[in-house]
Amino acid sequence: MENIIFTSHAAKELSRLLERYAPQDRFALTDPNTFRECWPLLAGAGIAGERVFVTEEGETGKSIEQVVRIWEFLTERGARRNAVLVNIGGGVVTDVGGFAASCYKRGIRCINVPTTLLAQVDASVGGKTGVNFRGLKNEIGTFALPEKVVIDTVFLKTLPFRQLLSGYAEMLKHALLSGRECLDTLLKMELHKATPRQLAPLVRESVQIKAVVVENDPEEHGVRRALNFGHTVGHALESAALAAGKVWYHGDAVAYGLLAELFLSVRKWGFDPLLLEEFARKITGIYPPYEPAATPEALYALMLHDKKNEQEGVNFTLLRAPGEFVIDNYCNREEILPALEYITHL
Repeated sequence: MENIIFTSHAAKELSRLLERYAPQDRFALTDPNTFRECWPLLAGAGIAGERVFVTEEGETGKSIEQVVRIWEFLTERGARRNAVLVNIGGGVVTDVGGFAASCYKRGIRCINVPTTLLAQVDASVGGKTGVNFRGLKNEIGTFALPEKVVIDTVFLKTLPFRQLLSGYAEMLKHALLSGRECLDTLLKMELHKATPRQLAPLVRESVQIKAVVVENDPEEHGVRRALNFGHTVGHALESAALAAGKVWYHGDAVAYGLLAELFLSVRKWGFDPLLLEEFARKITGIYPPYEPAATPEALYALMLHDKKNEQEGVNFTLLRAPGEFVIDNYCNREEILPALEYITHL
């Protein structure tokens, strides 16, 4: 947690962090919506307008072609090895910006200023960077910790509820990995009524859960794989939607991915089926209905490309109970297809 700053004055904190850099060495990456809604809140941070690169919005901006444009932007403006790239935005911006910074001149520093709930509790923390490639999520990337992460929940007031749901899915995942008390708190909360001030302690707790895991296994050789819970199915759902041209938020995919992998947990490790039912009621009550963009067979084929697979089958993290996870569970087609059918018929 040493590189994470929780604040209610993001502009002041960012200005302080940038004092060590000459004005010509400060660069920023953002997207159109964030530039419009959040950049004014950072107006005094000390980055000249001509050193701000506005990337494409959404998953279309998470490509190697977009990274090349960022590198060209930095080169054309004379960015040196001691430059810093400030990534201001959601998970796409922090993923792409982190990847671009980690490779440019063999690595320049970056600072993340996450402005969405998803980025604050997940994408900007932990040092994973990357882009999509040939329809596969995060296929190309690096492990590169940002110099600092500045988290200010004031930015959350700019978000539509659908964007809050994306981050809430990751918070639910962290709670499932942590224990029943944390999970009960999130299941009972009414997200649509929560203010940025009320979300602040919940964001801090969620980040703490992830940070402890990352510190114990920074490059995902063991226990950090637990953080992929819900994402093996979730990334397949997201990739299928992207290929079909459907609008499917990361949080939507992860929410239904959590349900599918909890179903597997019931079958393989005796996870409480009544808790699965409670969790399913929460998800189906607040998230859009699951509309398959691919058949279960096609989704299974996508999962076979998952980076965690090191032997035959698909590698999952599963749960015995909240707070009791088991990594490296290899499941076969006959085990996975019923889980995909389960979320189809909710």
